[in-house]
Amino acid sequence: GDCAVHITAAGTGFSHIKVGDAALGHGLAALASLSKSDARLMAAITDSLSFEQACTLPTTWCTVHMSLLAARPAAGHYVLLHAGAGGVGLTSQEYCHFIGNRAMANVGRPYKHFYLHKMGLAGRTLSSRDGGAFALGASKLLRSGRLRFSLNSLSADF
Repeated sequence: GDCAVHITAAGTGFSHIKVGDAALGHGLAALASLSKSDARLMAAITDSLSFEQACTLPTTWCTVHMSLLAARPAAGHYVLLHAGAGGVGLTSQEYCHFIGNRAMANVGRPYKHFYLHKMGLAGRTLSSRDGGAFALGASKLLRSGRLRFSLNSLSADF
């Protein structure tokens, strides 16, 4: 599972982390007092991230990366991010910006719309609470464009 750790022992054959480093990644028995991992699944972290923040990154980024690999996005494609203010939604926004997609997100609460506006989606948030408002907003954003794919990180009937 996801982990953020202090490296206490290390093998040979890699140089990106060493004993004493703080690191994030995937480990076996990640919630135990001691955990093991392959160094290829670990990355050093700086003081800019807390351990709580760092341990959320591996699965979130892997989820987004694998989802977008399956969707085969290209620069300029329109993308809809469901639950855009959650961890996967925010990571998807950053990933889509990096590869040149035109992301829009749906969220429910007004403070989440406000937050996404501040995060770079100004004018590109849609209502997840009102189907009519969603349809109208999406048609205005897309104009005559085509929505290429949607990324939904919610499970079951939310």
